[in-house]
Amino acid sequence: MDSNPKSYKFIKETIKKDPPDRKKWITRSVLFVCAAVGFGLIAAVTFAIAEPKISAAVHGTGKVDIPADEELEPDADPESGAAASATPTPSPTPTTEPEREITLEDYQNLYSEMLSVAEKPQRSLATVIGITNQMDYFNQNYENQQQITGLVVAEKGADLFILTEYRIVENVERIQVTFWDSSTVDAIYQRHDANTGLTVLKVEAAQLSQSTRDGLEIAPLGNSYSVSQGDPVLALGSPMGYSDSVAYGVVTSVTNKISTLDTEYTLLTTDILGSPDGSGILINLEGEIVGIIAQNYSSDSKNIVVGLAISQIKSLIESLSNDEARPYIGIKGQDVTEELSEQTGIPKGVLVNSVAENSPAMFSGMMEYDVIVKIGEEKVQTVKQYQEQLGECSPGETIRITAMRKGAEGYAEMEFDVTVGEI
Repeated sequence: MDSNPKSYKFIKETIKKDPPDRKKWITRSVLFVCAAVGFGLIAAVTFAIAEPKISAAVHGTGKVDIPADEELEPDADPESGAAASATPTPSPTPTTEPEREITLEDYQNLYSEMLSVAEKPQRSLATVIGITNQMDYFNQNYENQQQITGLVVAEKGADLFILTEYRIVENVERIQVTFWDSSTVDAIYQRHDANTGLTVLKVEAAQLSQSTRDGLEIAPLGNSYSVSQGDPVLALGSPMGYSDSVAYGVVTSVTNKISTLDTEYTLLTTDILGSPDGSGILINLEGEIVGIIAQNYSSDSKNIVVGLAISQIKSLIESLSNDEARPYIGIKGQDVTEELSEQTGIPKGVLVNSVAENSPAMFSGMMEYDVIVKIGEEKVQTVKQYQEQLGECSPGETIRITAMRKGAEGYAEMEFDVTVGEI
């Protein structure tokens, strides 16, 4: 046995990892990011497509939509009617019926039928109460309440929208609404219109019992363009100043207009005597609402019931319900018709009767007696056309208005760059 130890040598090796492939790492990172972005885009598109449908199924569409009415056009060719009437047509042989006296029962049946027409629109009426806390002489706190008629104009999602007059809810501490069955809930101020004095309130439908909601009617808004002089109407709400009243009468005029900033409205004038504080609605014999009572436009001496024609304020009701700012320039104008133009020499267009102080119109340099003939590239010859073109603009947008201004040598064209405000 060999006793001499043998010496051994070990080879020491260090295993080194390959250096990282930076190019491959960057490629993988880019692919990962691209995949994440791709999945995100797919999710976003899917949500964008699905969310409105889900929301519509659960809450309804996001905005209140009140379809506009088309103004009835007069007969295009009156001569054709005359020609037709010139051809004699055989008239039927008149039949004589024995005359019958109208009895009290006939009158009673007539008014009963008219009252039955009011049943549905009455379910859409509400009483709006504005409450403020005040101190009496003995330093005791008490609630002061004012009330007026309101109208349920729309239901969208979980909310009801009530049209009423702003004067009752201005500077109040609490607003309540009483519905058809005397149930009362709190309401929230939405937005108001300074021109007409109208406002829209919002009520959470969940506050109402199921029986109240089942009996509630959304206002059946009619077409006031079809209303003619002599048509029978009913005034509902509080036309005489006290609630839950009905009055009967006829329309005496459909041609009176009120000029407000940037628009004008038609008034339906009746022969119904009312109160200066009256409020409510005018309905036709079909039970459709054709006017919103607006006694602030009634004659001071007669206090006859007048109403804003419903067709002309539908877009206003819609924008107030949706809490939308409306475009504003700040002029009051009137139509320069062909006849008026021939008599006075004023160009056809919208004659500016006044310019509101500190309004966009004033800041742009527009003046009284200017005649607006164009907004942008669109011709304007009536206040209605002016209002429609302005409605297409957005607050903050700068538009060019072309007007004619009278000088020493006659009318000359001028252009104004107007930054549209909001109201």
